[in-house]
Parts: sequence; structure tokens; C-alpha cells
Amino acid sequence: MALPKEPRQKMINIMYLVLTALLALNVSAEILNAFKVVDNSLKESNNVLNTSTTAIYSNFEELLKDPKTSEKAGIWKPKADQVKQLASQLFKELEDYKQALKVESDLDPATGAFKEDNIDASTRYFDTKGNGKILYSKLEEFKTKLLAVDKDLTAQIGNKLPLNLEIPKSAAGNVSTGDKTKDWVNSYFHMTPTIAALTILSKFQNDVKNSENLAATFCINQVGAVKLIMDKFEPMVGTSSTYLMPGEEMTVVAGLGAFNSNVKPVVTIDGRSIAVNANGVAESKFNVGSTGSRSMNVSVSFVDPNTGENKTISKKIDYVVGAPSGVAVSADKMNVLYVGVENPLTITAGAGAEKVSAEFSGGQIQKKAGSQYITIPSKNALGMQNITVKVDGKVVGKVPYRVKLLPDPTPSVAGVATKTVSTGTFMTSPGVRAMLENVEFDAPYVVKSFTVGANIPGNPNFLNKANSGNVWNEAQSIISSLKPGSRVYIEDIVVRGPDGIDRKLPTSLVYNLR
Repeated sequence: MALPKEPRQKMINIMYLVLTALLALNVSAEILNAFKVVDNSLKESNNVLNTSTTAIYSNFEELLKDPKTSEKAGIWKPKADQVKQLASQLFKELEDYKQALKVESDLDPATGAFKEDNIDASTRYFDTKGNGKILYSKLEEFKTKLLAVDKDLTAQIGNKLPLNLEIPKSAAGNVSTGDKTKDWVNSYFHMTPTIAALTILSKFQNDVKNSENLAATFCINQVGAVKLIMDKFEPMVGTSSTYLMPGEEMTVVAGLGAFNSNVKPVVTIDGRSIAVNANGVAESKFNVGSTGSRSMNVSVSFVDPNTGENKTISKKIDYVVGAPSGVAVSADKMNVLYVGVENPLTITAGAGAEKVSAEFSGGQIQKKAGSQYITIPSKNALGMQNITVKVDGKVVGKVPYRVKLLPDPTPSVAGVATKTVSTGTFMTSPGVRAMLENVEFDAPYVVKSFTVGANIPGNPNFLNKANSGNVWNEAQSIISSLKPGSRVYIEDIVVRGPDGIDRKLPTSLVYNLR
């Protein structure tokens, strides 16, 4: 499939392909939410395309009134009207397919809720009931009729049309049924969650809007360039920095921005969409977080009304977050604070260490020596917490930190996890232990219980025993009967960490004894 030249459309297509690949995995809430994000992005792109295309149709009216262009406009406006009618009709039909699919997924008319993760509805509606073949024929008919609007359309934009009806290839390759249309339906809608199928339909709507824009642009280019009227003006002011020291130089850049009210840009900051006002300007407010140097990536995408091309201008904005009154708090070994362990911190505040004190909203904090502190978050303080710094008892600053639970430890027997080991080594090991790997502080875990299972050569029965503690207690009878060729399973491992929380590890251990 040929990728479009426009960066935004490239991004949408890539996201669509990635998310389609994720369907091979379990449909988690995160994946369902990701499809919602892509679907919203497609809808936003449709709005931008609609604005651009509407401006083209409006310009035809102006061109008809101009004596210099009225003759050509009289020839090409009817063709543009055909493009508009074809696209509008198919876009509405795709919207009807969306509604019907929601009904198939138990739509609640009162709330608008439906079963987003239903993997049977799309198969039933598009394959079993035959609507997929009808959809394919409508898309194929639209493409054929669109290019037939003018004999030169195929040569000019035929290979640029984003509406591609080829069967998408999966990582495992497609299994052909001998029916191209059926293969196409299966590739897109077989066992596809409803929210993903809706996103696919939005993708086809976006393809239709893109195709309409290309065809309408071709038509108006046969008459003459689009007339761009600047009817909105906005002062544009920027500074070289928002953090300055005495004696430093500031640069101010100011100018006048001219806008066309029909051309609304799409503005994103670090990938997050920002609303645009009537003057075409986006404004975003956000908490800058903790101290230090920061940067953000601002991207402005728009449709050039003169050419119909999608364009994007990006700029990196650097800024610095300073600490009030010289306050600085830095974690010595990590970027977050973990529950139940001693987290070392260095705290300074532009004054002698003897005058500085600190309070922690999420648990204990103790001064060890000079500017060195230890904080121990409580298990009820998960999320953002503040370290309040004082000088001579007066608050001079607050610094936010994220509090998290310790990660899961790695369980093992005889110091190894899940591999082939000698029978002697395994049998002489005292039991199961769990350790937190790749950390720079002491975080001991105690194994509370686990289950042992074993397949032993010569014994037709599968042996299974629950064990308390971290040594071979109730499971000793199984361990004593092991011999080469045995396969041992250790599951349901429950551990308690220094945070005092019992947790069941998702990891199971499997050993082949030699």
C-alpha cells in the first residue's frame, strides 16, 4: 500500500496498522483505549479535510462571479459537485454502518453505551449477514465513479488516492478462500473488537474525505488558484526565555499574524491536541512539574488553501523550571520514591544545612547528616506527594514526587529461574527465595507460600502440594522423591516486601531435572 505524502495521514495510517496488529494479543483495556484515541484522531482529521474542501466549493461560487474565470468555472463546478455528492453519500453510509454495528453490539439507546470489546458482532454483521461484501462494493463503486468524473483524473490523482481495497497482509500471511471480497472482509472484520471495527470504518471515512479533497482540488486547479482572503488578524509575541537572572538579556519577537477563517490549523503539544479559537490560535495551560530544564514539541498542521496540500510546521520550545528561594530536592538513587524502603534524598535551600528542614506529605522524612535525608513513604500515599522545604521554620518551597509500590521481585530455586538444573542441586536447595533485581537499595522480600507440582518418571500421577513459608515444608515429600527426568512446577508464589504488602507474583517457575 502506497503511503500518502502528508505527515498527518502517514501518522494515522501507521497507528492504524500498529493497532490492527495488536488484535493478535488479548484485548486489554489499554488496547481498546488506544483504538479510541486513533478513532478520535481520524475524526479530527476529517474535520480538517472538510474545512479545506468546503473552502474549495465556496471558491467555485466566487470564480463563477468573476468574468475572467466564470467560463471555466461553469465547466468544472458541476464536476466538483459530482465529487461532493459521491463523497457525502458514501460518508453517510459509512456512518450508518457504524450505528448498525453498535446495535449489533448491544447498543443502549439511553446511554449510547455498547460492548466495545465484543469480537463476535463485527464477524456476524459484516461476514455472516453479508454486509461486508456490500461495503466492499460501495467503496469500489465510489472509487470508480470518482475517477470517472473527468478523463484526466485517473492520470493526475489515480495513484494518490488513499482509498486502498487491497487485502491487508498480516504477520502470519493471509489464508486465501478463493474469494477476494470474502478475504477482504475477513482481514478487516473477522473476530475484530467492535471499537476496532468502528475505527476501521472511520479510517475508510478518512480515505473518502482525502479522496474528495484531492478530486475537488484537481477540479478547481483547472480554473485557477484558490483566492485566499485574510480576514482575521492576531498579534504574535514571543520571548527568548521565561527564566532570567539579573543582567541577562531578553529578546522579544513581535509581529502580526494574518488568518483565513476557513483555514483552521490543528495544534498539538507533545502529541496532545489543543483547541483552536476563532482567530486560529491555540492556548494551553499546564503544570510545569518539578525543577529543571524542560522542552516541548509544538506542531501546527494545516491545509494550504492554495494547493490543497497538508502541511506541518514544528518547533521545539525550551524552558526552565526554577526552585523557589534556591530550593533543590534530588533523589540520590531513583526518580521516584518507593513505599516501605529508605529513599535517600539531597535537599538544599540556599541556606546552611542546619537551618533547613523538610516535611513529606506521603510518610516519614528524616535528616541524616547535613543535606542528606531519608524518606519512607507509606503504602497509602501512592501518587503525587509533596516535599515541603523550610528555612528557619518558614516554608520556602514545595517539590512534587511520585510515590510507587516496589516492583515485583524475581523468584528462584538454587539461585536460578526456570531452566534445566541437576537433580542434586535442586534437592539440596532449601526452598524458594525472591529478590529484587537491579536496584541500589536494600529491599528484602520474604516468600510466604507457594505450590509445588511435579511429573516424575515412573509415577503416572501428577504430584501437587501447597507449601507454607519459603522452605520445603509440606512439599518435602515431593522434593524427596524427585529424580533425573522430573519436571517441577512452582506456582502461586506469595511474597511480602519491606512495604508490608503481600502480593502474588505473576511468575511461575519450571525446572527440568537432569
